[in-house]
Amino acid sequence: MKGRVVSVKMTNTAVVLVETSKRHPLYNKTYLRSSKYLAHDLLNVAEGDIVEIEKIRPISKRKHWQVVKVLGKDVVALGEAVLEKHAQEAIEEVMPTAKETEESSVVSDQPEKEIKEETKREKVKAKSPVKKAKTTKKGESES
Repeated sequence: MKGRVVSVKMTNTAVVLVETSKRHPLYNKTYLRSSKYLAHDLLNVAEGDIVEIEKIRPISKRKHWQVVKVLGKDVVALGEAVLEKHAQEAIEEVMPTAKETEESSVVSDQPEKEIKEETKREKVKAKSPVKKAKTTKKGESES
C-alpha cells in the first residue's frame, strides 16, 4: 500500500495515512476513505514523505506494518520553503533595513515637534472665551 507519513514522533515508528477511493454501489458516487497505520520505520522517513508499506508479523499491539521504501519526498514543504525564501528576499528589497529607518526617524522627529507646538498655539488662539447665557425656569427672573 502507498501512503503519506503523517507523524514520526515515536521511535522507529511512522504513522502512515492511506487514502483509497470507493464507489457507492447504488448511487455510483466516488468518495475517499482514509485510514492510519502504524508502520515500523527503519529508513528514518520524514513527515510528509510518500512511502510504501507492507504487512508483517505483529511488532506491538497496533504496529503490523513496515515501511518498505520511500517513493517521494515532502514536495509541499520543499515548495513552501522555496516560496518563503523568495518572499523574504522580496521583502528585503522593498523594506529598508532597521538602521536606515532609525536614522530617518531621528531626522524627522525634530520638525514634528515644532509642528505640534505650532498647532497647539493655533488651537489656543482659536478658542475664544464665549460665555453662554444663563437659562432660567419659566416664571423666574434673574436677580
